[in-house]
Amino acid sequence: MGHMFDTDGKLHIPILDKLHESGAKVETSGKQFIVKEAYCPKGHSMMSKIRINGRKGIKLYLTDTNGENESEIVISPILGEHEIITLSGEDLKKDEIVRAYCPVCHTELEVLLDCECGAHLYVVYLDDHLDRNFGVSFCSRVGCTKSSNLRFSEDALLDYLRDHIL
Repeated sequence: MGHMFDTDGKLHIPILDKLHESGAKVETSGKQFIVKEAYCPKGHSMMSKIRINGRKGIKLYLTDTNGENESEIVISPILGEHEIITLSGEDLKKDEIVRAYCPVCHTELEVLLDCECGAHLYVVYLDDHLDRNFGVSFCSRVGCTKSSNLRFSEDALLDYLRDHIL
């Protein structure tokens, strides 16, 4: 049946087993989780040739909420890392809320739920089945502790349930 708690005393959720069964491309290195493939809602790959710490990053097309200022960025594929490379446009300003789009088809990414800061948590899919259970999410408010910080969508949903329902 497995262990109910991990070595830190946190509830153990066997996400990796489910991810590998789904065909999601996630690699583990020590305690790090690295996204190998990321897809938009229409199934386009969002992986960039640009590397962050030796790994292909995830490319995003961003606008401000008015759609006036545009940027293209690459974020780290390592869950929990905050590294960003700006490819074009202006650097993002702290506390600014952005809209995130696929760099290929410019479809706005789907919203998983709203972050505790009030901005959207966008989801990027880890397999081409486009299942939210096999996705990673990030906050759209620049500077939020959850912005440019990929987390498994399941973890974001559990945090929401724990904070708002349980």
